[in-house]
Amino acid sequence: MSSLGYLDTLLQTLDASVRQPIKDALRYVMRENALGGAAKAENFAWYKLTGTTHATANTEFAIVHGMDHAPSKLIPVLPLDSTSSQLVPLAVTRVSDATRIYLKSSSTGVSFLCYVE
Repeated sequence: MSSLGYLDTLLQTLDASVRQPIKDALRYVMRENALGGAAKAENFAWYKLTGTTHATANTEFAIVHGMDHAPSKLIPVLPLDSTSSQLVPLAVTRVSDATRIYLKSSSTGVSFLCYVE
């Protein structure tokens, strides 16, 4: 996210009557960004996916992402509400397409949570 100080500097060129409402709105947006719990992140262009690594190490598996285009990034998430949560080593085996992402892992049969964009 942007620095609040930098945004304040940019806004100084605006008339005072519009500067404060814009500043307040930007501060709110920056403070309230959240992933949330739904399939689509609340304030980001991220979509939540869950998956389980293949039962055989370093074997490709695919996950249907449900987006209307091929995602370009995967962001792993470590949920802190469970003692069984773990980050799983993942590697891309094929470029994602409009339907699936393609991964492999040295970990076997492990569930994981991630977001794609």
